[in-house]
Amino acid sequence: QIKGEKYQVLKKGIIIILILNVSLAEAQFLEFGTGMGLFNYSGDMTRGYKFSTIQFGSTIFNRINFSNHVSLKTTLGYGGLKGSDQNPLDPAAAIRSAYFDHSVADFSSVIEYDFLNYKEKKSIIKWSPYAYFGLGFLTIVSSSITKKDLGTAQLTIPIGIGIKHLIWRRFMAGFEVGVRRLSSDGIDDISEIDLSQKDFQFGNPNDTDWYSFVGISLSFIIYKIPCPFPYDPSEWRKK
Repeated sequence: QIKGEKYQVLKKGIIIILILNVSLAEAQFLEFGTGMGLFNYSGDMTRGYKFSTIQFGSTIFNRINFSNHVSLKTTLGYGGLKGSDQNPLDPAAAIRSAYFDHSVADFSSVIEYDFLNYKEKKSIIKWSPYAYFGLGFLTIVSSSITKKDLGTAQLTIPIGIGIKHLIWRRFMAGFEVGVRRLSSDGIDDISEIDLSQKDFQFGNPNDTDWYSFVGISLSFIIYKIPCPFPYDPSEWRKK
């Protein structure tokens, strides 16, 4: 459960991102969609991408398109993160023999840049690679660890690449690969030195945790409908 000041930080961050989306709603067109994919943790227990720690996740999102190249995507994701010392990285990890299994919620807003101009009606191509960068928040919904402060919100920095494909000018299919750097090193709960084992550093507090997301998505496009002439009810009544 999220409590105290960290909850207020998360709440304010979500409100700011939502207000930003509403204020920018006069864009070329909007998209609303959903996706699914794989979460993977990287930190003191595991380095890089390990199939043994893969967890499934799902997302819902909206995308505001400012132009044929630049978009703002806001996403709410839910999935799992887990890690263990089953295959220890070093002697300290072998003694530590730690394990965690979290269910997490992720809220982020990123700027996407499409490298190809595929949205024009006359365009021959209907796809484009893209890159994204932004900010977000992560909170642990439930966990195998009972530490009290694990439910507090953490700032994340999402970075990634992907590819989009326009289908019948009404749907957008996507595939993306990205990583999210966390603002702290506490998601695996091994950032401190175990005083009973003074010869070993049981986690590097200066090396923050990461997690990755690989997924597919499908969104529905709502185009902005221009009004051919201004409508004034008062003028209509005069007639």
